[in-house]
Amino acid sequence: MAQKPVDWWTKIPCHFTWNLEVGVDVDFMSIVNNLDSKLETFSETLWEGSPCALLLFRGYLEVSKFDGVILNRKKAEEFFNNADHENENVTDSEEQSAYTIVSLANRLWILEKFGDLGDDRATPNRETLTRRLEEVWKSTSQVSDNVRAHLEATAAFALSRLGPGKYEEAELRYRKATTIISTQSSWFHSLGFLIGRQARLKSPSWEDCYDEMDEEIKCYKKAIDLDPGNDSARCDLALLLIKRPDREKDARKIIGQTKDTTCEVIIKKGRFFRRQKEFLEALYVLLKGEDLKNPRSELFFQISCVFFQLGTQAGTMKDFTRKSEYLSSEIKYLDKCLQLEPTHFFAKRNKAISFGKSGLISQGAQLFREIIEEQRKFPRNLIEAQFSFAKYLDLYKNNLTSKELIKTWEDVVDSSLRILREIDQNENNKITGDNGYLEKARSKLTDFYLKQADGKQKLKQLEEKLSQLNL
Repeated sequence: MAQKPVDWWTKIPCHFTWNLEVGVDVDFMSIVNNLDSKLETFSETLWEGSPCALLLFRGYLEVSKFDGVILNRKKAEEFFNNADHENENVTDSEEQSAYTIVSLANRLWILEKFGDLGDDRATPNRETLTRRLEEVWKSTSQVSDNVRAHLEATAAFALSRLGPGKYEEAELRYRKATTIISTQSSWFHSLGFLIGRQARLKSPSWEDCYDEMDEEIKCYKKAIDLDPGNDSARCDLALLLIKRPDREKDARKIIGQTKDTTCEVIIKKGRFFRRQKEFLEALYVLLKGEDLKNPRSELFFQISCVFFQLGTQAGTMKDFTRKSEYLSSEIKYLDKCLQLEPTHFFAKRNKAISFGKSGLISQGAQLFREIIEEQRKFPRNLIEAQFSFAKYLDLYKNNLTSKELIKTWEDVVDSSLRILREIDQNENNKITGDNGYLEKARSKLTDFYLKQADGKQKLKQLEEKLSQLNL
């Protein structure tokens, strides 16, 4: 039997051809919540840009194969329609063509995979979509360099939202786009973020400097030069410069130039002061975000982090009344964060820890177990959850079983080796550094094993595991 000929449009760049579903390190709901949060606050942004890339990606997610997706074609079409509507306001004809190409190709893929929607006359049929796509594709001379640049950036936008496993490809696509078009502020901002994010993944502490910092700084400066209203890039630049003691004055000057008018900027400014251990100033800035129309879940998480650190300070000063008050506030804002984004990983982890601090040790342990099961498919979150749970069990070991404690440290070892073996050999600093996951687990397990009758055999097995990667 002759094979069905492949339609020409199946090779057109769009979300269905960008291989987005492989190697993803973030769960579906976290991706969706993050995008929806940005979409709700898009009108607040002070710099130029179109939400088309976001809307097109958001529509694709409704019919994607990510775990947790409940197929919703009508919702996908709504996002595509909104993207088309926003595209009418795009003044650059080549950017407009790129979004049109992606929208039409996405719709054709939906028809290819799921068939027609029946009596829904508002949805264009296959023939109409194919004809329109062919017209746009040919009108851009199959396809101009500038259109390709916008297609690359649209792909990069999606890839950059899918976790560390996709950062390298997103970076490469933004590099291609900025090589062709050097006037897009958001592209340079995103490129800088991706360069820095990948470097920081290999670092055990956010305070550490790294070789890629100079290039990251150049990207943020370029983004600001192209769009002086891009206060988000200005915040990222300040957060980067503060790592260098000789640039502290510059960093403070830059952060002082930003306006507390958008949730994104408020979050980043709050993080800046929190990292400088200026907790009251951080709180002052962050609480402004509560007055915004649509505060993001991350805002509430950052506020909870400030209260956590204030509580730690109060405990050090033996001011236990204030420590208790800060803990209550921390939990309050963790709950606010989780109400908006139930899958926020770090908020759930901190909520589990807060149970222990409140004396609800068993509840905290149970929440940790649930988090670990939820993160089985996401190795980096999984090891973070296991490591945090092991420390939690170690802290409250008089109330919980030592068997589970040992097993959890063993899980940390296994997850560490999995990441190093299968995912990223360059994460050695975060895993095998002096305070890394693996070294801490190795030290703890050595102490445990030496107290057991069969401990020498277990210790030998542990060292054999580690020797496989020359650790």
